[in-house]
Amino acid sequence: MLKLFSNPNLKKYQEIISEINTLEENLKTLNDNELRRENEMIKHEFKKEQNLSNLLPRSFALTREASKRTLGLRHFDVQIIGGLVLNEKKIAEMKTGEGKTLVATLPAVLNAISGKGVHIVTVNDYLAKRDQLSMGQIYRFLSFNTGLINENSTTLERKKNYNADITYVTNHELSFDFLRDNIATEIEQIVLRPFNYCIIDEIDSILIDEAQTPVILTENNQDLSIQKYIIAEEAIKYLTLNKHYEIDEKNQNIILNETGYKVVEQAIKRDNLYDVRDPWIAYIMNALKANHLYYKDIHYIIQNNRIISVDEFTGRLMIDRRWGDGLHQALEAKENIPIRPSSQTVASISYQNFFLMYPKLTGMTGTGKTAEVEFEKIYDLKVEIIPPYRTNKRIDLPDLIYKNQFTKWTAITQFCRKIFLTNQPILVGTKTVEKSEMLGQLLKEFKLPYQLLNAKPENVRREAEIIAQAGKLKTITISTNMAGRGTDIILGGNSFSKVQKELYNFLTISRKSKKISKNLIIQYKDISQQLYNCLIILLTDLEFLKLPSIYLLQTVQQNSQRSISSLYYERYIQLMFNKWNKYYYKHYKQENSIIKNIGGLYVIGTERNDSLRVDNQLRGRCGRQGDPGKSLFFLSLDDTLLRLFGGTKFQTFVKTQLEEDEIPLQSTFLAKTLNKAQKQIEERAYTTRKTLFDYDQILNQQRTIAYFERNEMVNQSSHKSLAFTYGEQVLKTYLNKMQENSYFIEYTINILEEIFGKELELKIFHLMSLTTEEFDLTEIKCYFVHEFWLICQKKFNEILLYGNDIFKNIEREQTFRGIDQIWKEHLDKIILLRNAVIWQSYGQKNPLTEYKRQAYETFSNRKEIFLYYTLYILFKTNLE
Repeated sequence: MLKLFSNPNLKKYQEIISEINTLEENLKTLNDNELRRENEMIKHEFKKEQNLSNLLPRSFALTREASKRTLGLRHFDVQIIGGLVLNEKKIAEMKTGEGKTLVATLPAVLNAISGKGVHIVTVNDYLAKRDQLSMGQIYRFLSFNTGLINENSTTLERKKNYNADITYVTNHELSFDFLRDNIATEIEQIVLRPFNYCIIDEIDSILIDEAQTPVILTENNQDLSIQKYIIAEEAIKYLTLNKHYEIDEKNQNIILNETGYKVVEQAIKRDNLYDVRDPWIAYIMNALKANHLYYKDIHYIIQNNRIISVDEFTGRLMIDRRWGDGLHQALEAKENIPIRPSSQTVASISYQNFFLMYPKLTGMTGTGKTAEVEFEKIYDLKVEIIPPYRTNKRIDLPDLIYKNQFTKWTAITQFCRKIFLTNQPILVGTKTVEKSEMLGQLLKEFKLPYQLLNAKPENVRREAEIIAQAGKLKTITISTNMAGRGTDIILGGNSFSKVQKELYNFLTISRKSKKISKNLIIQYKDISQQLYNCLIILLTDLEFLKLPSIYLLQTVQQNSQRSISSLYYERYIQLMFNKWNKYYYKHYKQENSIIKNIGGLYVIGTERNDSLRVDNQLRGRCGRQGDPGKSLFFLSLDDTLLRLFGGTKFQTFVKTQLEEDEIPLQSTFLAKTLNKAQKQIEERAYTTRKTLFDYDQILNQQRTIAYFERNEMVNQSSHKSLAFTYGEQVLKTYLNKMQENSYFIEYTINILEEIFGKELELKIFHLMSLTTEEFDLTEIKCYFVHEFWLICQKKFNEILLYGNDIFKNIEREQTFRGIDQIWKEHLDKIILLRNAVIWQSYGQKNPLTEYKRQAYETFSNRKEIFLYYTLYILFKTNLE
């Protein structure tokens, strides 16, 4: 305890930890029902006092006891501190294997007491489902309901699960649900309720790594330019590198020179690539980027004849995301696969502004301190380092640097063989799919067995199993990036994962055979006679054999909404599960001791990443909870990081030191240069994210206004005549302009005639033949109001012939259509504006200031355009 509170930042928690420990002793004497009643009392007290702080010690103690009774896991004191940090709207940095998932249950239960909902955000569907099933046992024990959102959830399921006390969801699904809610036309389509409290797992991965790209909701747009992508792909074949264009790898850009422009113009038979009536420059530049900056099995893979992008930080597939501005189509043209139509932005938001909408935001990570400045400046979140439960014994060895790629990969393969012969488990981290598969082929030549985990679908399906068993003796696992993998690598293997697989296979085979098969279960007699007897009972029960295997497996972990019959089967399944787990755990524990004695997990990095955090995430996979482990990175001079950011002095120094190809170099100068290069890249990335945030802040203010106005309309139960209301606003605007300036009369008449049709044609013609002296402006205004009222009434009567609610429904439908169309056009204008204001810096103007000014003007005109557009559509509607 003394060591725990040696950190001055954590000393303030000492008293509350002692109080929680004292309360825990009292709770041990209560039975399950009494514990639940205790939680109901806490809820009742909150309703009276509306203060969670006073209830924190009792709630934390109760959650700890519930966890012990349901999962057999008792929160350590350091985990209690983690929970306190999360409740204070700070980021808890906890090393891999320290139980972040369990820590989140403490503040989740406390904040669920308010009844306003808690969102626990994960980086992928697997983690959301796993955590909801496992941690959900604690919540359900305390009479809280839990929700789970995945990509296949229907609108009704989403609404129900978001209304749960505690909801597990990915950042992707959550942000898109928000955008979809704000284009809904009926209140029944809205799935989210007001935001309350959010805990983000792997918060640096979501709020920093993924924040460089905004979340964009799109719809297919009829693209008549598909042929241009194909022509552009052919045209760039006439260009020569360095002669016609240069590649700027640092800034991920391509610079086309004057000669290059002329060559392309001749190839496509055009006089000007920038011709506003037929622009070609975007197609040419995208074709160049697709061929020289984006590579198959690195930035994307081809699956089912489609380009699927790969997340550079996690190595995961981003199936629902497409690169914008025509780049995705350019890649399809490059790979000669069907070109899908481009899309129009319907709604968008950055992760920064999205998560800042939560009144109470917090998160967990194993590597947050290195990004603390960004967390504080953008999200107002401080990072607290939570000490590990056991001392970290991991040894991080100095990097080895080789002359070239060939020498490096040969050395990695030979090193894997050397470690494999000691029986020590190995985890190799690679940056790309291509390199992971290349290393696999090299290991195969050495006849070394390995497991491959990358973005390929056949490998992703086995992700949890591969990672769970990566700590077994004589196991080599190759993985593309480890951020957000979520599953701990336990030395000796994960018995829980093994039993789940065994039990599921057994239930599946039993259900398919639907008959007694003692040969199937005789192997389990050696494990336990009691287990064998349970299997006999279940196999002779025909009702049991009819139940789906996946349902039976879930009953082991989940106890809500069960029938009496399922309770009967669960007793046997739980017993089977426990017996199997006990057997495998004993076996795995023996292997665990052996691996610890030979040095633990060995982590090998095949090159430095752009971010030090990503390197640390890989290193953090070994040395879990005081286990031994080692990490070592292999580098070469032509690695992207060293080649682009190492500098001339660094390259010269290393080349002079590397006398022989096979002998690597290790030095403090090398380490400092690498750290400096990574820091330089991180600063550039931060500048990019900060710029995105600054620009999106302006759009966010407009978005807030637009969504508020739209949601007000969605939530209105009854509507007065929208057409008449909008018409009055238009009339008022232009009649005031007429009063200010008589020259506006003719212009106004033309506008109003265009909106309301030919109804006023003869009268307007007569009106225009009069002078302002003969016809007073006040009379003109009265005339327009009267004529507009008659036109409206005529339109009402026309449509009322089809039913009383028809016009009202048409008004509502066309109004939403108008709102959405104008907003989509506004977003398109904003994108163009952002691209245009960059050039203002050459005129000694601040681009952001110009963007603010012009974005404000564009938004101010939006309301007026919306009224014209909606009225025009309404009065042109014809039901015949």
